[in-house]
Amino acid sequence: MRFRLGLAVLAFASSSAGHVVTRRSIFDKTSIITSTKHINAPLDAVIATLHDFQTMINLNPLVTSSVQDSTDPNKFTITDELPLIPSLGLSFPTTYVAEFEALPDGMNTNNSAQAGVSLHNEWRAVANATGGTDLTETDTLTANFLLTGIVTDELTTSHNQLMDALAAKLEAENPQ
Repeated sequence: MRFRLGLAVLAFASSSAGHVVTRRSIFDKTSIITSTKHINAPLDAVIATLHDFQTMINLNPLVTSSVQDSTDPNKFTITDELPLIPSLGLSFPTTYVAEFEALPDGMNTNNSAQAGVSLHNEWRAVANATGGTDLTETDTLTANFLLTGIVTDELTTSHNQLMDALAAKLEAENPQ
């Protein structure tokens, strides 16, 4: 039932594609999601990849396209294909704007999506005792409470896959 209700809200909200909601509603819920991944690659290689925004976008399994803003190299319009009913191959495209910020120990992103969904990601990399890197992603998600569960599930699944793909890429490029 929650899934169907969420789909109805998404379908209704998609009619305002590209509209960014700046006011928050009493029906919004904010959630913090944290994931950590050990990567057998040097810290500088991990940070260099985090600063390669196009690579990071392309590692997300939901992304179908991205366009860099012609006036701001840190801003991208991204289209994801969200699975609705995976067993039937049904999916829902959604487009959002993401702004990236390179930091000495990682990066931040801010995303404004349809249906008033906003997401702030913090990616932080630290060297560990084994010579590898521990990468932590902390996401602050704000969305209508009806959408929070669905968005959290998709975010967790896709970003875990993104972290796995990032680790595989870096470990292949930097064998230790």
